Amino acid sequence: MNVLTKRLFRNFIVSRGQFLAITAVIMVGVTVYVSMISTCYNMTKSADWFYHDYNFADYYFHIVKAPQGILRQIEAVPGVNMATGRIQKDVTILMENGERGTARLTSFPLPVENAVNRPYLLSGSLFKEGARESRAQVLLDPKYAQANNLSKGGTVTVIAEGREVQLDVIGTATSPEFIYTVKDAASFMPDSKGFGVFMITNSLAEDILDLSGQVNQVIIKLAPGADEKKVSESIKDILQPYGLLASYPRKDQFSAAILDGELGQLRNSAVYFSSIFLGIAALIELVMLGRMVKIQRLQIGTMKAIGYSSFQIMLHYTEYALAIGLLGLLLGIFPGIFFSASLSKLYASYFNLPVTVGGVNLQAIFYSIVLTLGVSAAAGLAASRGVLGVRPAESMRPVSPGKTGKVFLERWTSVWERIDLSWKMCLRSVNRNRFRTAVTVLGVMFATGLLVLSLFINDTYSYMLDTLFSRDQLYDYFVRFDAPVKETELLAISRLDAVTRAEPVLEAPVKIKFGSLSRDEVIMGMLPDAELKRIWDSSGRPLFVSGEGLLISESTARKLGVKKGASVQVETLLGMGPLRVATLKIAGINSQFIGGVSYTTLEQLNGILQEKNAVSGAMLKVAPGRSAEFEKNLSGMNRISSIISRSKELEGIRSNLGYMFTFVFIMVAFAVILGFAIVYNASVISFAERKREMGFLRVLGYRVNEVSGLLLKENLLQTVFGVLVGLPFGRLISGAYIYSATRDEVYSAYSMQIVIYPLTYIISAASGVLFIAIAYWLAVKNIIRLDLVEVLKARD
Repeated sequence: MNVLTKRLFRNFIVSRGQFLAITAVIMVGVTVYVSMISTCYNMTKSADWFYHDYNFADYYFHIVKAPQGILRQIEAVPGVNMATGRIQKDVTILMENGERGTARLTSFPLPVENAVNRPYLLSGSLFKEGARESRAQVLLDPKYAQANNLSKGGTVTVIAEGREVQLDVIGTATSPEFIYTVKDAASFMPDSKGFGVFMITNSLAEDILDLSGQVNQVIIKLAPGADEKKVSESIKDILQPYGLLASYPRKDQFSAAILDGELGQLRNSAVYFSSIFLGIAALIELVMLGRMVKIQRLQIGTMKAIGYSSFQIMLHYTEYALAIGLLGLLLGIFPGIFFSASLSKLYASYFNLPVTVGGVNLQAIFYSIVLTLGVSAAAGLAASRGVLGVRPAESMRPVSPGKTGKVFLERWTSVWERIDLSWKMCLRSVNRNRFRTAVTVLGVMFATGLLVLSLFINDTYSYMLDTLFSRDQLYDYFVRFDAPVKETELLAISRLDAVTRAEPVLEAPVKIKFGSLSRDEVIMGMLPDAELKRIWDSSGRPLFVSGEGLLISESTARKLGVKKGASVQVETLLGMGPLRVATLKIAGINSQFIGGVSYTTLEQLNGILQEKNAVSGAMLKVAPGRSAEFEKNLSGMNRISSIISRSKELEGIRSNLGYMFTFVFIMVAFAVILGFAIVYNASVISFAERKREMGFLRVLGYRVNEVSGLLLKENLLQTVFGVLVGLPFGRLISGAYIYSATRDEVYSAYSMQIVIYPLTYIISAASGVLFIAIAYWLAVKNIIRLDLVEVLKARD
């Protein structure tokens, strides 16, 4: 072992506290990067495998209904590799406890192996070919089966075309299009208890839905190299006479789009957070090594005198930085691999991916090695540049005091004279070491900002839920029928003893057009004097439906580029009756947290649909304590497709947000590590610089707490300023998070606001107090251990 290597290890031991603190910051950065990027890799590979092997559709076509023979025409279109016709419809589930849910009946031709979007069997058995079974068979999606304790051998009952149909559960299965199962884009979270995908055969769907020889969806696989736009236009021409309702490519399929959006956000988070930690670590290394070079000026001069070149000495100090980076890599890569496996399984479970492709993502590890060692080497080389200016003869003399300007407060003599001597010393020290002060302030700013961002997520979701369920939705139950009915049929519900108020609504899927742009939307017709549903604009002002026009959703207005007073074209997308088209004026723009819903009067929507007094559901207020009685009274009404309880919906959403608190906890832990490393490093360097000064003060009779107070006050100045800058910085990055999330097309139906409660700012600021307390404890400990005789012998 040569002399420089021995010296390197001695430096490790002498500065082990700083060495380990910076290593911890790098370790966190590497762990975050490797775990998140590896999870993205694993999930992408898993999805690609599932999509490829189970024939995920390239294009979807929804129609009113068409004969099955139409498939032969579609298969003959150049560029079509496979085409499957099926029936898909939402029906009501009758649960054993009297509650109701929604089943998305999805049919498959036999044998299912030849179908587009073929099912992946998780348990039980697939449909049997040949003679029909004595009872109907169904495969359930796994989350619905688990939430309702259903398995092979059980039964479920649905209401299809007004008739109760009992289905035998033969197993559980998923499909490439059902990796994320929600009822629609307006759903805040998956409702596994009340919504599920029911997979049945084509023949059974034809029987129970009265669609003999018909299909209402066509899904296709494109041949390699096919022109997607050209093929889709050809198929649209074929299906147009049969009532083409909607068509979209795979990238717009809701489940796939959600997965892509989530992985994109995870990938961006990995780069963002790892960059923060590695960048701050590099700055700390720069400050620490720069100080080390200054302290060891005499030793550097001696090494040069005995023959070591400037390059060798610079490389020696750079090796110190590389050693920190290398240890951080070793400590970060393995936890990153471990966490990526756990995170991948969590995502796969959340997204219904049947198989998780695991393993080590060598690309993520390679990038983390290159990035970490590159940053460490750059910091080491930059910090060791001071070696070049050290000459052996001059290194024997003490360093001349550097030039420094006055503290800005010294310009106001009356103010400066009133400041305590210890505070003057601290202010001058901060002014003398501006770069180190800037790094400390920057680190505390990022640590505080990360805390604000972490807690802001919890604040925003809490505010959204409280506002949505306490201010906007004042009904206790929302009841929907399986098809529009006359308003008079609501009397059977409104006259129930438990019901104190009933307000009819009519919902209709539409396409809203403005110029060349369009967007699918749901319009809800309400009474002008409705009290159970309130609508607001983005400024928090109430809006009211009237016959003057449409209260368009904010997300749709943003996409179409329309403002109040503009006129839009509305086309109905009902799976029944002819196409209806109307032109409506924008009477206002409504802001809502969840779902893209536009509002108008019940009368006006009836007019658009060319109906009279039609309703599709009702909002109901129930007397306190009579909910169970009310639900029991509704259990015998077969025309009701769903019963949404506001309290149960809120409870379900909150139970699904458990993962969010885990994320918040991890983020807080990372922020604390960052803040600790920054303040610890600043304290150690400040103590090393002023060790001799503090020794003199101790000899002169100053107590330990008086001397340590100098370091405390210096850290107080830097930390408080970092916290004060970090709080608005945290709000800024929270706003950036909201902006990036809501601008994603997948999440455009959500309107999130920046909500940060005062408690979040208090907790984030209190973290600064924690960092200062740590610094004070370290200062006291070091000063107590100070060897006054040795310190006063120092000449450099």
